[in-house]
Amino acid sequence: MLSKFSVKRPYTVLVGVVLVIVLGVVALRSMTADLLPNMTFPYAVVITTDMGASPEAVETDVTAPIEAALATTSNLKKIQSRSYFSYSMVILEYEQSANMDSVLIEIQQSLDQVKSTFSDSIGNPIVMQIDPDMIPIYIAAVGVDGMDITTLTTYVDSEIKPQLESIEGVASVTAMGGVTEQIRVTLDDEKIKALNEKVQSAINAQFDAIEKQLDDAEKMMGGRTLADKKAFLESSKATLETLSEQLVQTSNGVTELQNGIAGLEQVIALYDDGTLNDEQFTEANGFDIATARAQLEELKGQLDGIEKSFTEMSASLTQLGINITSLDDLPTVIGTVAQMTAAFDMGIAAVDTAIARVEAGEITEAEALNEIKNNEALSAIIPDIETFKL
Repeated sequence: MLSKFSVKRPYTVLVGVVLVIVLGVVALRSMTADLLPNMTFPYAVVITTDMGASPEAVETDVTAPIEAALATTSNLKKIQSRSYFSYSMVILEYEQSANMDSVLIEIQQSLDQVKSTFSDSIGNPIVMQIDPDMIPIYIAAVGVDGMDITTLTTYVDSEIKPQLESIEGVASVTAMGGVTEQIRVTLDDEKIKALNEKVQSAINAQFDAIEKQLDDAEKMMGGRTLADKKAFLESSKATLETLSEQLVQTSNGVTELQNGIAGLEQVIALYDDGTLNDEQFTEANGFDIATARAQLEELKGQLDGIEKSFTEMSASLTQLGINITSLDDLPTVIGTVAQMTAAFDMGIAAVDTAIARVEAGEITEAEALNEIKNNEALSAIIPDIETFKL
């Protein structure tokens, strides 16, 4: 039947064949290749942060309430959760027949109810639906002759990634396997202890020297001659010079302790803000976070001990006209001691002049002592034996 029709109407058959060929060519040119067809996976992920919280605290305060709230959502097939340092992840699997748009709305409503019970440190839960478009569609290796791994990492991040991201249709570009330079701070416990002993020894020596000089000054002030006054001034100047050296040494020691504390606080901050996890922290610093925190507390304790010692000696220093309340006063105190040393030099010169005048017969020693007593600048550094009490 078909063959008879084809013989009798060849033009009709020819037109039909041409029509099929044309339609085939048009259809072929309109087809697009799609390695990942449009699919909807019945999965959703809820991520919630709680910065600085341990996995145990995240499990109790974040993961458990979210699981309880989402367990009642429609068409739920399976629920899984993971609690990490500073964040929680809850994975929800739904039936294939579930409408994920409706499910996501229901999840958000359930989270709105439970997040009102969270503390201020817990962030807003983030809901994500697993999408095939999130899977990388192209993976490439990069190598450049003459570049080490660190230089290559910088080159990829600064040159290649921006160019790929600027291509139309590219959602994101992620670089893996690079090396990031880090600063490793390693503290030597033995050196820290030695430094602490050195600072403590300097402070104790300073206390002993000041007490001895104060005792000597008290004895000197029992005299009523110009020679005694000069001896007092020279002894006081020597005390101040010794004190100045000790204060400078102590200030340097305190600076080293403060630098050590600052370095530890910086690396601990990288751990606390989530930049480094436990494994990365230990690899980068040579000790774990617990050891770092213990060393930080030890250094702070040493610094507090030094400051307490200075507070306790403030009464003795006040008798020399030096006021100190904390380690922050050290630079000011060092400057004050320098000024006082200059003042004692002036006093020694004035007493030498008075002695020369007495020896020349211009005035008597009693008159010279009276001039010193009535001189405001000199009386400030040369106490009157009749009124001064140590």
